[in-house]
Amino acid sequence: MSPGHSRLQAMLRYAAHGWPVFVLSSSKTPLRNCDRCRDEHVAPEQMEACPCLTCHGFYAATTDPDRIRAMDRRVPRSLIAIRTGSASGTVVIDVDVPHGLKTMAKLDEGGILPSTVTATTGSGGLHLVYRHPGVRIPSGVGKAGQQIDVKADGGYIVVAPSLHPRTGQPYRWVNDQFALPLADLHPALLERLQEKPPQPRKVARGARSGDARGRLGGLVRTVLKAAPGERNTVLFWAAFRAGQMVAQGAIDEATAYNVLWASGMEIGLTESEIGIALGRGTIGNGMRRGMRAS
Repeated sequence: MSPGHSRLQAMLRYAAHGWPVFVLSSSKTPLRNCDRCRDEHVAPEQMEACPCLTCHGFYAATTDPDRIRAMDRRVPRSLIAIRTGSASGTVVIDVDVPHGLKTMAKLDEGGILPSTVTATTGSGGLHLVYRHPGVRIPSGVGKAGQQIDVKADGGYIVVAPSLHPRTGQPYRWVNDQFALPLADLHPALLERLQEKPPQPRKVARGARSGDARGRLGGLVRTVLKAAPGERNTVLFWAAFRAGQMVAQGAIDEATAYNVLWASGMEIGLTESEIGIALGRGTIGNGMRRGMRAS
């Protein structure tokens, strides 16, 4: 079986298992949006409804075999990714090396990481795949401990038979990911990871959703036009302004964060630069400062 054929068959198997798949560039970043999507789709619901094959990162994930075959034909050397969270019914504990393995050992001592479907990553780490509990679990860097990220709602993982862009090593499943049931998250870990109810904010007088969407769209367009070397600075500025909008009650924090996250990925920033958890990285820091300044 040719590598390309094996890759397509893997994508179709994931989809048949109920795991929506999409494709990434060879550097593990989402593929660039088309011009129309870049200019017009600035809200999560717009990205979710977009019919394009590869725009908007994990929002393009699908279980439709025809769309998957079309993705494979369009980007034959792409990496395979699965959308995590409620879309696939998964919460992934992403253990990096070397310190993540030490943190994992400490969690294991307390029985917080029960055995479950597991994959080795191309960088030598681990993906521990648990059953999604049905409540929102935001993705985040270091949420489970030092060098242990969480990939759940608003996230994705690279999967076999993809090759890691830096090491050239393959992602591999340690066990049969389709035959074994996913374990439940330990209650202590679930309590730590689940989204806490947002604090109610007073809605600013005269604030309208259409005005807020237009302002947020303007911030996104500014980020997308940022020159190399200035992208992090511009993204921080946009996050600061979005934080002010959140504090004024013009838009909710999660929507602002998700839209800015997508624009950061679009211009080629890494997840660690952007910060995929609220309150972390460029976006989290900028929004937090903007909310305090209002």
